[in-house]
Amino acid sequence: MFKIIIIYEAAFLFFWNILYYSNSGIENWFQEKILTVIFVFLSTMALGFTVIYIIFISAKLFGIIDKLKKIKDPRKTI
Repeated sequence: MFKIIIIYEAAFLFFWNILYYSNSGIENWFQEKILTVIFVFLSTMALGFTVIYIIFISAKLFGIIDKLKKIKDPRKTI
């Protein structure tokens, strides 16, 4: 679960850095409306976390995670 959160946070920060440095005029928005930026930043992060958590819980309830764990690794020789 922690790997998913770390990967999500890294992707989230990467996405916002792309937006900030894309010369789309968003840097002016960052400077002019800092409280709005903080709210949007945190709310999109919370929304993304919620979506990933729902997917994780759904996979756990339907037994998909157990099925994935039972798949043998083809790289290992027995």
